[in-house]
Amino acid sequence: MGFIRQSFKRQIFFIFLAVTLAMVIIGGILTVQGFQASIKADYQKNDIEQDRVLTQSLVSDLEMVSNAANSIAENEILLSAVAGEKGVSSLSVYSALYENTRDIKDFATVELYTGGKCIFSTKSGYSSNYLPESYSVLKEAVKKQPQIVYGLDPATSSETGAALLIARMMVDEPQKGYVVIRIEQNDIVERISGNINSRDGFMLTNEFLRPYCLLGIAEDGKALSTIRNNLMKGALYNAGVESNVYIEEIGSTGLLGIYLTPPALDDSAVRVGYQIIVIQALISIIVCLAVASRMSSYFSKPIRQMAQAMKRFRKGDFETRIELEREDEFEQLATGFNKMTSQLNQTMEERVAAEHKVNETRIQMMQAQLNPHFLYNTLDTIKWVAKANQVPEVATLSASLASILRTSISEKQFCKLEQEIKLVESYCDIQKIRFDDSFDLTVNLPENLENAIIPKLILQPIVENAIIHGLDGRTDGHIWITARGWGESAFLEDRSGLGKKKDHDIGSETGPDLLEITIKDNGAGISEEVVEALANDDPDTLEGHLGLNNVNTIIRLYYGKEYGVSARKAEEGGTVMKVLLPLSYKEPVDNGDLKA
Repeated sequence: MGFIRQSFKRQIFFIFLAVTLAMVIIGGILTVQGFQASIKADYQKNDIEQDRVLTQSLVSDLEMVSNAANSIAENEILLSAVAGEKGVSSLSVYSALYENTRDIKDFATVELYTGGKCIFSTKSGYSSNYLPESYSVLKEAVKKQPQIVYGLDPATSSETGAALLIARMMVDEPQKGYVVIRIEQNDIVERISGNINSRDGFMLTNEFLRPYCLLGIAEDGKALSTIRNNLMKGALYNAGVESNVYIEEIGSTGLLGIYLTPPALDDSAVRVGYQIIVIQALISIIVCLAVASRMSSYFSKPIRQMAQAMKRFRKGDFETRIELEREDEFEQLATGFNKMTSQLNQTMEERVAAEHKVNETRIQMMQAQLNPHFLYNTLDTIKWVAKANQVPEVATLSASLASILRTSISEKQFCKLEQEIKLVESYCDIQKIRFDDSFDLTVNLPENLENAIIPKLILQPIVENAIIHGLDGRTDGHIWITARGWGESAFLEDRSGLGKKKDHDIGSETGPDLLEITIKDNGAGISEEVVEALANDDPDTLEGHLGLNNVNTIIRLYYGKEYGVSARKAEEGGTVMKVLLPLSYKEPVDNGDLKA
């Protein structure tokens, strides 16, 4: 895949080839499967209709047999004959017997049994038969009298079929008497075979899947054996059977009719369908190789020319041009590229160099001149304290001033937030001595923000402004400095008012993206004019507040106009100044990469 991704031409070629093959293969498979489903549905509909006709035929025959058995069991002459009463002539018995079996005489034999001995039969060439009363069909007839029961003849039973016995008990004393109607396997086959196709199969079985007859493709008994084994194992009854299987109960007899039909499409027909798909896919590949190659060349040629021109441009050839004889979007892109290189060739180097130099000089100047008046006042204070009092405060003043001077003259433009806070504390130590401890300082800096990187000397001018202008004349002044992290989504919800944003906990799901530093005092409060000037970035109004103006300018030069200093009056009195910066723990690689 990496080889394909390296060339737009190869990507187009591969897409054409993949789409064509996908359409051919998926379309072919769906066509074959849809054709299979349609043929299968049609065949299934016909099979179900054929099975219904066959089942109805069997139900009709068995109803005739049941009616004949009931008529015989209720005939007075035949009841007397089976009960062994004297005076009943054989002629009257046979006359009654034939009269009640007229409808079934073509395919069934009727026998009357006393005990286990056959005493009368409609079978030609009658000879006395013996049917043990232990036969299940006779035992069931006794148990379910006067109902008719169906069973197979164990004497003729085999793996391919057996005679069907239909029995009903007629008398109970002095011996049990029965009417038994016998339908031989050949007669069952003859009655059914006219209702099935030569390619189909049929099995008539009892509820335990013991066969009475097997016809057509079911004649070998393999399908019946498979169905029986599946049911014994609790599997699907047609698992492993290639033919379609339809099982229905024959009326209320307890007999089962199993109809088999071959698949609508055999494996050879399906294989032919898929072979056609393969042939179509091969033809599509050959055609696609020709068409996709030309198409990919046509579409990729202008892009290749643009890519080569851009490579030359990156190597410093600002005179490079793209010449395309086209009238589409590629021609517009080429024209735009040519205009861009011409303009960049004239202005890029000198403009970038000049802007870099100007911005860096401005920052260095601002940080160098943050407040020279503070150094003068501090030195003057040290001098007079040393002369007049000779107290230990001189050491504090000297140490604090040395710390501030070291930070001020350092070439580094950035420092850790923890270091900036220490510088502010040193500055406040000096001012406390100067103003006779007329104010206190409280700092709330979370541990996870101590190593945050910020431009140096951006907090001291704000604190100085609070002391000089806000706390002037107060003896109970207080300054609070608080830092916290923000989520970017909270920042975007309300960019207009820094004091109205919703808090996002540091270490939340997405982590803080912004750093907010709040400097609050309980002094006289800031004027609305300065608040509006900070909000509107009005340098003319801020001329009298050099420290605030410089800090705001430094931050916006480094990070952009969406960051900087904002202010508002506190409800309980005093001023709240907020500094908003991106939260970062690494110094910028190139300090000259300033925001325009």
